[in-house]
Amino acid sequence: MARPVQLAPGSLALVLCRLEAPKAAGVAEDPSGRAVFCAFRRANARCFWNSRLARAASRLTFQGWLRPGVLLVHAPPASLQVLRDAWCRRALRPPRGFRIRAVGDVFPVQMNPIAQSQFIPLAEVLCCAVSDMNAAQIVVTQESLLEHLMKHYPGIAIPSQDILYTTLGTLIKERKIYHTGEGYFIVTPQTYFITNTTPQENKRVRSDERHVTPACITYLDTEPGI
Repeated sequence: MARPVQLAPGSLALVLCRLEAPKAAGVAEDPSGRAVFCAFRRANARCFWNSRLARAASRLTFQGWLRPGVLLVHAPPASLQVLRDAWCRRALRPPRGFRIRAVGDVFPVQMNPIAQSQFIPLAEVLCCAVSDMNAAQIVVTQESLLEHLMKHYPGIAIPSQDILYTTLGTLIKERKIYHTGEGYFIVTPQTYFITNTTPQENKRVRSDERHVTPACITYLDTEPGI
């Protein structure tokens, strides 16, 4: 089992609120979190009369932005302590256009990674590959599909021609992909099918399909995470 990962260690949270008439204050209507962080760091780094605060502000890094107005900042422990002291003494300057409502320590958030299987269904790989090739406007034939798998999916065993043909046929029957004279394509909600087969042909096709048992093929992913 993967070891837990600590997120946002050693951080401070600043709860901000917008001032009225932000346009008059020269602040954008909806600034990004990084823009707010840069404004906060700039405001405190310009406190030249308070060298400790200016130096601590210059060491801040952007940790995150929680809407509607919580800024997460990170810095070495000593620098964070300078910011705490500045807040206690009402010396911490807010970013332009904002008011600081509260400042507090953020306890590390623990993330438990979810383990991935080492097996990946071949049908899933083929659908992803066909979709990527369609998006790149690459003609998808069985040959070009195999080349794409070898280049972009090095962690799986390349299927034989017979297995590839069988799996593609299964995906076509399941209407996940379709084939035209221009190659294979992914079926999307905008895809529609026109059938001109006679009832006798439909009956023969259904009879043939009863003799075909599509296999569910799964390949070993030798490089987890690919």
